[in-house]
Amino acid sequence: MSRIIYVTGFGPFAGHEERNASWEAVKLLPDTYHHKNIEYRVKKLEIPVTYEAVDAVVPKIWNENPALVIHVGVHGRIETINLEKCSYSSGYCRPDFANKCLPCDKISLKSATAEGKCEYLETSLDVEAIARELDAVKCQCSREVGSYLCGYIYLKSLDVDRDRTLFIHVPGIGKPYSSEQTKDAIYQVMDRCIRQLDSKGML
Repeated sequence: MSRIIYVTGFGPFAGHEERNASWEAVKLLPDTYHHKNIEYRVKKLEIPVTYEAVDAVVPKIWNENPALVIHVGVHGRIETINLEKCSYSSGYCRPDFANKCLPCDKISLKSATAEGKCEYLETSLDVEAIARELDAVKCQCSREVGSYLCGYIYLKSLDVDRDRTLFIHVPGIGKPYSSEQTKDAIYQVMDRCIRQLDSKGML
């Protein structure tokens, strides 16, 4: 396993054409993270809000065998930091920011059962414990990542490695948190994910 942590944010899309709160916070993260005297490189990526971009980027991320992957997206109707527990395999019928749709609203997964049935994938990370430990912001767990690009990228990464994948929904800039405050929350979540993986002997 490489000593790399990937954190992604999304680019502009309808309703967030000028700035996407997810990328505005992610790009402020430090370039390195230290745990037990081990330095991890924090790679930050802005991903266009298109299915094509997600399909191209997710395999490249996992080909580097990262220690952890955190995807971040904005949610215009929340005022908390939401740790998403799972993502669903169907319902992806909304056109992306390039006005393109997927050929089918149900995603074929490697994790599917022999009968081909897999309604959702769930992270193995203890998001409830992480939510309890965050102190500077209001944080909660959610099972409503949605069936747009946030849900799609999360599903794609969970299908590769459920142990090392998490999705965070953040509110819009200033509603109520600044990009700096949101960045701090993402960093705290990243730190606790790494500590959980370390406690399981997975680093």
